[in-house]
Amino acid sequence: MKFPLSTTILVLSAAVFPGAAAFVPSSPTFAKSGAALIANAEITTFPTRYHGISPTSLGLSTAEATGLLDEIQKFGDFDPHEDDDDDEEKAQQLLHVTIKALEVLHRDDAALSQEELVSEVKAAQDPVSRRPVLTHYSDKGEEAEKGEVKVEGQVAKSNIFGGALFILRALRNQSVKKDRIEFDTYGPHPEFPDVDLSGAMKQMKGAPPLNQIFGAKKIIRLIGRVLQTSIAYNALGGKDAAENAETKEAAYQAAFTEAKVGLLRILPNPLNVLPRPEHVIKHWEEDKEVARQFMCGTNPVMLNVAKEIGQLSDNIVDYFGKDKLQGLMDEERLFFVSYDDLADLEVNPHQAYRDGPHDQPRYFYAPKIVFVLGEDRKELDILGIQLERTPDARVYTRDNSKPNEWLFVKSCVTTADSNIHEWCSHLGDTHLTMEPHIIAIYNTLRKAKHPLYTFLKPLGKDTLLLNYAARKTLAGYESGSFGDIQSSVGVGQFMQLIGKRWSRYSFFEKSSLPSELASRGFDEDFDMPGYLFREDGMNLWNAYGEFAKDFVDEVYDSDEAVASDKTLLEWAIETTDASRGAVPGFPTSFKDKSTLVKVLQTLMWIAGGLHAAVNFPQYDFYAYVPNKPLGMRASLDNLPGDDSKIRSWMFENYFPHVSGELGTTLDTISTVHTLTLPSTHCVDNLSGQFDGIGKKSYAKFVGKLDKIGDAVEARNKESKKAGNAVYSYMNPSAVPASIDI
Repeated sequence: MKFPLSTTILVLSAAVFPGAAAFVPSSPTFAKSGAALIANAEITTFPTRYHGISPTSLGLSTAEATGLLDEIQKFGDFDPHEDDDDDEEKAQQLLHVTIKALEVLHRDDAALSQEELVSEVKAAQDPVSRRPVLTHYSDKGEEAEKGEVKVEGQVAKSNIFGGALFILRALRNQSVKKDRIEFDTYGPHPEFPDVDLSGAMKQMKGAPPLNQIFGAKKIIRLIGRVLQTSIAYNALGGKDAAENAETKEAAYQAAFTEAKVGLLRILPNPLNVLPRPEHVIKHWEEDKEVARQFMCGTNPVMLNVAKEIGQLSDNIVDYFGKDKLQGLMDEERLFFVSYDDLADLEVNPHQAYRDGPHDQPRYFYAPKIVFVLGEDRKELDILGIQLERTPDARVYTRDNSKPNEWLFVKSCVTTADSNIHEWCSHLGDTHLTMEPHIIAIYNTLRKAKHPLYTFLKPLGKDTLLLNYAARKTLAGYESGSFGDIQSSVGVGQFMQLIGKRWSRYSFFEKSSLPSELASRGFDEDFDMPGYLFREDGMNLWNAYGEFAKDFVDEVYDSDEAVASDKTLLEWAIETTDASRGAVPGFPTSFKDKSTLVKVLQTLMWIAGGLHAAVNFPQYDFYAYVPNKPLGMRASLDNLPGDDSKIRSWMFENYFPHVSGELGTTLDTISTVHTLTLPSTHCVDNLSGQFDGIGKKSYAKFVGKLDKIGDAVEARNKESKKAGNAVYSYMNPSAVPASIDI
C-alpha cells in the first residue's frame, strides 16, 4: 500500500506528534489514528528531501540493520521475565539477534535516514498505558504521546550502543533456569582503595540470569529511543547547531527540535523527537522556580520543615536573626535543605579522568539553603544560601548579591542537588535499594511459586539488568566512566554517599512514604498544597496500601495463617540475614497480616511511585543543562570580579562543555532522553498479571487509580491554562510497576 507524498507527511506527523492527526484527511481510510494506520500499512513513499535532508547526503545502507530488527520484532510479545516456562532456547535466540543488531548499529556509525524512518515499518501502536497523560509538551490529555514509531535504520556514533553490547555479551553464558541468585558486596573503588564499601546494600553477584533480560518489544523501543536522539543531533543538524551557535549560551538549547515548522511555524513538526523543555528554559533563573523544583522537580525528597533554630547554621541564624527565623517557624513557613554528606567528601575538585590528564576538575559545594513559604502557603521562595562550611562563610541573598553573582550561587546549589539526586535519591534509594529485595523474592517466593509472587513479580521486572548495566556504565569503576566525567563528585565518592545513606537506613522508616515525610517535618496535616510530590505520592501510597490489604485478604484468612507460612519465614530470613539480603528494618519474620500488607505497600512504593518521582522528571529538568548541571568546571575562586562578565563566563567556563569528550551537554540530553522512555508496564496496566488470584483486588485497585488520575489531570489542565508547570510524574498511568528504565 502506498500513499501520496503529502499524505505520508501527515501520517508520520500523526504518529510522532499526535496533535497533527487533525490534519489527516477525513475518509474511511484515515479513520484510525496516524499511529494505528502505520501499524496496518507498509509505507514506502517518503519525501526524498525533507527539512533540507536528502538520503543521498547521509550515505546510508540499512538493509542489514533493518533485517536484524525485523528478526527481533518476530519475537512479538515474548518477554523472558513473563515466560513462566523459562524457554531457554528462545531467550538465547533473542539475546543473540539483539547483539547482532547492536553490532551493526554500532559499526555503521551513520545518521538515520528520514527515508528509512518509515520504510518497512510494521510496528503496532505501543500504548504507554491505558490512559493519556497531560505532559509539559501537550495541551490536551488526549494528545499525549501514546507510543513510538518503531524505527529501523542506522545510528550515528553512539556510546549507548557500544555500552549495550558490552553488557549483553556478558550474558551469553547465563541460563534462564537459575534457581538462585547469589548476593554480593561492593568492593572498594580503585580511586579510594582504603574506603570500605561492603556495608552498602547488597548487590547481585555477577550478571543476571537470562530470564531478566528485556522483552523483544522493549528492545525495539529502546533502540528507537536512541535513534530519535541521532535524528535530532545528526540528520536534523542539532549537533552542528550547538557547536556553531552564535554564543555559548545559545548553544545549550540549539540541539533541541522545534515543536512547530513551516513558514508560519504553525504545523506540528513530525520529527520533534527532542522537544525543548520550554518551561525550564523560560524560568530557570527565577528564584521561585528554583524553589519550586525542590517540591516538584527531580529531587523532591530533600526539603525539611524548620522546627528548631539548631537545625540551621550559625551563619544563617546570625545573618537573619533568631527572632525573624523563629517567627517564620512558628507560622510553619520556614524550610531548609542541607547537603551535609557532601561536606564529608575529601576530593574536591574531583578529576574527570582518574588516570589523567588531570586538567578537567569538577567542583562542588555542600550548601545550606533556607526557604520561606508565602503567606498564602502556595509558593516557596529562596531566603538565603550558604555555600561554604567555614565559620565566616558568607550568606548570600538576592538583596546582598549582584544579579549574576546570585545566579552563580544558585547554580552551585543546583549542582549539589543534581549530584545527590542522581546518585543517592535515584540510583541509591530506588534502583540499588530494591535490588536485594528482588533477589530475595526470586530465591524464595518465585522458587516456591508462592501466591504472593503474583503480587511481587511485576515489581521486579527489568531492574536487575538495569542495575547490572549501571554498574558497567554510568557507575562504572573504570577510569573515564560516565559518573566520573559528567558529575562533580565522581563514582568513588558517590558510592561513599550511597554507603553512608545505607548505614542510616531502616526499611519502614526510610522507604515508607508517611514515615519518610514525617522525618522531614511533613506531618499528615501539614498545610502545603504546592508540594505535589507529597500530595500525589500520598494518594498513590494509600492506593497501594488498599490493594496490598485486599490481596493479602485473598491469600490469608487469619494472622495465624501468615505466621505458619514457612515460605514467608524463608523470605524474611533471605531478606534480613547478614550474609544474604541484609536489609535493615525489614521484618525477620511475619506474625500478622498487617505487617505483611505494610511490606507489600512499601515495596510497591519504592519500585513504583518513588522511582517515577525521581526518574521521569529528568528530561524536563536536566535536558536544559544550565537548570541542573551535574558537573561544574569552576568555583568561587574563579569568579570574575566584574558582575557584568559573570553570566557569559558561566556559559563558557562553568557549565558542562557543549560537546566533545569531556562530559558534555549533548551526552546529558541523550542520556536523560533514554532514561525517560515511557513504560508499557504501568501500575494501571497489569490486568494480565492478575487473571487468577488477585483479579478482584486488582480491578478495585484500577478503579482507585482512575480516580487519582482524573484528579491529577484536572489539576494539570488548570495549571496549563494558567501558564504554570504541570506535575504528571505520579499520575498512575505514567507510573511503572517496577524500576524498568
